[in-house]
Amino acid sequence: TLEGAGFRKPTAVHAHGFLTVNGEKMSKSRGTFVTAGRYLAVLPPEYFRYFLAAKLGPGLVDVDLNFEEFATRINAELVGKLVNIASRCAGFISRSFAGRMSATLDDQELFNRFAGAGDQIAGHYEEREYSKAMRIIMSLADDANRYIEQKKPWLLARDPARQADVQLICTQGLNLFRTLMIYLSPVLPMLAEKSRELFREQPWTWQSAAEPLLKNEISDYE
Repeated sequence: TLEGAGFRKPTAVHAHGFLTVNGEKMSKSRGTFVTAGRYLAVLPPEYFRYFLAAKLGPGLVDVDLNFEEFATRINAELVGKLVNIASRCAGFISRSFAGRMSATLDDQELFNRFAGAGDQIAGHYEEREYSKAMRIIMSLADDANRYIEQKKPWLLARDPARQADVQLICTQGLNLFRTLMIYLSPVLPMLAEKSRELFREQPWTWQSAAEPLLKNEISDYE
């Protein structure tokens, strides 16, 4: 039909398996189902988008919406790992440096490692290997949090002589967060948009992830 109408035939058809809820097939009569409206009444869609992305690959497999796993994954990964990077750094920049990031990074090699992961992550997206992309991104988020924990800007901030170090460390942390949000923008477009507004930037491209943001004035963290 497509060919007869002059349209290009698809080169591939990508499909997923069934979605189960807490290990059971969805059934209205048994109450083992969740409607989109019910979900959206209490949670943002991006949480579910991330949950699916963390599980999906190119194969035809079922996905189980286990509520305990869902809550643990969102709290531990999106909140505890990802957003935590920005929350630990943005406040220092706003309070102590009039919202201005430093002119250089504290650890260029670490940033380069984050930037260098872009091609691999993009390749996984193209191959529908979403779960592999999420694992790389969250592993990098672990590295970012480890960096901040080792540097401890909250302790350095007590020493007037170490204020420049605090600005460098927090600028580094915010740049790592920004790069990760660019990588996650296909999955979390709304959170990526809020993050872009934090940095007061124009729309990102994929290449923006490899370009550090320096001397920029950020908005107050929300």
